[in-house]
Amino acid sequence: MVDYYAILLRAVTAPSAGDATWRRALYDRSREMLASRLRAQQPQASPGQIAAEQSALDDAIERLEAELTWAERGGDGREADPGERYGDDLGAAWTETERRPIAPSARLSGKAWLGVAIAAAALSAVAAVIWTQPAQKTVPPAIQSAAPRAPAPAPEVMRSTMTAKTGDLAPGVDGGSSDPDQPYVFRRQPIFYRTLQPVGTIIIDKLQHFLYLIQPNSVALRYGIGLGEQCNDLAGLRHIAGKEEWPAWQPPPDLLKRNPALLPGGPGNPLGARLLQLDDGASRIHGTNAPKTIGNFVAFGCIRLVNDDIVDLYNRVDVKTPVIVN
Repeated sequence: MVDYYAILLRAVTAPSAGDATWRRALYDRSREMLASRLRAQQPQASPGQIAAEQSALDDAIERLEAELTWAERGGDGREADPGERYGDDLGAAWTETERRPIAPSARLSGKAWLGVAIAAAALSAVAAVIWTQPAQKTVPPAIQSAAPRAPAPAPEVMRSTMTAKTGDLAPGVDGGSSDPDQPYVFRRQPIFYRTLQPVGTIIIDKLQHFLYLIQPNSVALRYGIGLGEQCNDLAGLRHIAGKEEWPAWQPPPDLLKRNPALLPGGPGNPLGARLLQLDDGASRIHGTNAPKTIGNFVAFGCIRLVNDDIVDLYNRVDVKTPVIVN
């Protein structure tokens, strides 16, 4: 099934994106384009398959609109309890009025319609791939563009003050606890999230650079992450085996010749303010001295969060907490 949520997320968070009226027009146009393209693929696409794809698009729209509505009504939820801020049933935040389609007489600017056309074209192209290439595993365009954007820098580049592509910093250089210019999508926030996993479980989506901490009532706290090469192959079920505040950093083999000494915990330490060791003995969730790397693939480390977020996560979980890595 195509990840329509990832495709639409790129459209509604783009600089040219508009308000709720603009988004409703985007959703309606996307539905029309998808339905038209899927009908054109018959008989390869059965009525059941078409219905499933349309349902997936509707679910993605509902999830995305609910998240945006909560943010517009109450901020990012960093301090307030999600249940207190949004109520027991977060899905109710998207009212029936907001669910109604845009009226035919509504007018959008040329720039807004350009955004609609781009998102609709993306959905149409994805639909074509589904039915014309059934043997391939379809990857949404949003994910395809994200995966290769930050190739691993060479060790000598790590020794410079900052790499040009990932924003990584050399050991000992402190980039702060968080990045004020960080895209909204990678900031810590409660979102609507359906899962069969129990409350308190951590779910890591490496490809989309998100870590989810499951909360009650179909809610998850979502954190942006950066992925280091050490955890490229990490997958499956793990558990938190240990917790540490301001851990010391031992240079990896590539850097030992240049910097053989331990770097004590503190600002500028590549492992950041907190560390959660996983039970495989090698992988860990940790902070960073380089907040601009969140959302990127980097050369060193494992699963990294900005220091503000790793401290928040550290205080919410205990040893033996399950961690599912996808």
